Formats: sequence, C-alpha cells, structure tokens
Amino acid sequence: MKKSDNSRHFPYKHPTFGTKHKPKAKSAWEGSVYYWWWQHLRRNQDYLETCANDGHGKLEATYKEFGDVRSDDFKAWWSDGGRGGHLFANPRAEDSIRVLGLNEAALGSEEALTVSIPLNLPRKMIEQRLKQLLDTHHTGKRGHQLAKKSTARFRVHGQPNVPALAQGLLVYDAVIKAAGSSPKTPHWKIATDLKIVPLEQRVLAKDTDAEKTDKKRILTITVSRYMRRVQESIRRAGEGVFP
Repeated sequence: MKKSDNSRHFPYKHPTFGTKHKPKAKSAWEGSVYYWWWQHLRRNQDYLETCANDGHGKLEATYKEFGDVRSDDFKAWWSDGGRGGHLFANPRAEDSIRVLGLNEAALGSEEALTVSIPLNLPRKMIEQRLKQLLDTHHTGKRGHQLAKKSTARFRVHGQPNVPALAQGLLVYDAVIKAAGSSPKTPHWKIATDLKIVPLEQRVLAKDTDAEKTDKKRILTITVSRYMRRVQESIRRAGEGVFP
C-alpha cells in the first residue's frame, strides 16, 4: 500500500490539503518550502520551454523528475503519482513507530531510537521512562540536524526562510510586470508599494527633495538585490537545486 504524505518523513514541513469536505486553507501548503520550490520552477523560462516541448529541451533531466508545472493547481502537481513524496521525502525503510517483528533487526540509523519495554512494569513508570528517553535523545535542534543529513532525492540547501522566498517572488513578479508596462513603474516605487522596507525608509510626502532622492536610490538598489537573489534561485530550481 502506498504511503500518504502524512506517513512519510520529510526534512521540512510538507504541504497538506485536507479532504474534499474539509479542505485546508492555502496557508497549509504555502507555508511549505516545497511549494516555493515549485513556484520558482514555474518562473524558469528554459524549464517552461521544456514543458511546452513535452519534456524535450535544455532542462529535460529536471523535467523527468518534476514534470509539467504550467498548471496553477499545486495540489494536482504534488499529488500526481505521489510526486511530492517521491521528490522530497526521505527514502527510509520505516517512518512510523511500530513493534518490531520476531528476529527483526532494529534500524541502524541516527534517526531511530530502539528501546526495550518490559511490559510487567506499571504503565505510569513506562511512560515516565519513555519521556526521559525522548528528552535525552530527541532535542529541539535535532530536526534541523537531521534535515541537513536528508537522503531525499532533492534536498533543500540551507535553512529555508519561507516568508523571504514568498516576498522575493512578489518583488520579482512586480518587476517583470513593470517591465512590460507603459510607463514603466520605477523600482523604488515597487519597493514602496510592496512595503519591503520599514515605513521610515519609504518615500514619504513629508520628505525633502534630497531625502526623496536618497531614498529612491537605496530602494532601487534593494530591489536589484532582491532580483539577483530570486533570479539565481529560479535558475537553480531548473537544475533541481533550491534555493
């Protein structure tokens, strides 16, 4: 039986969608770094051309794994053939807590803790001892440490900052849209409209002409910095690397 996403082990939070009658809010998948990997890939023009050519093109190696991303339906893309789990989950022998079978060897892994529980002990004593073991062997930092050692087919590099990834694409999309508009929206105004800097750093009506000029210069540089970072992430996504 194929495992659901909820039974698989992902290095980072994976998207969830709920059920037909109880669908989850979009934050349940937009809060996952894997959603933003997909979104960055959807902005890679070489990859889109490969999709349009039925997988043939400059990035066909990545296409064989990630498939067509041109649809807006992230859930359909993620779920198709168990794609999300295939790409991003750790290929572990066992992801659940279970009773080992007779003569079955325990997993030799840093990700598993094997214990022997004498069932003749009082239940409360067993629960207390298990809690002590978890406090010792399952520390708060352990999840991040294991994420760095992930054996998933495609791994996130570094510690993902989901809000930053989302904001970066907002800036990127606004700049691309502005480039095709007439008159073109200046980059400093994009930074102001998207509120990517604190209020005091935005161009304000009360500012002197000199202050406005200086702020516009700094805001333009800020947007350029955003664009360089996002464009690099988009390029890397086309190569199966993120961010």
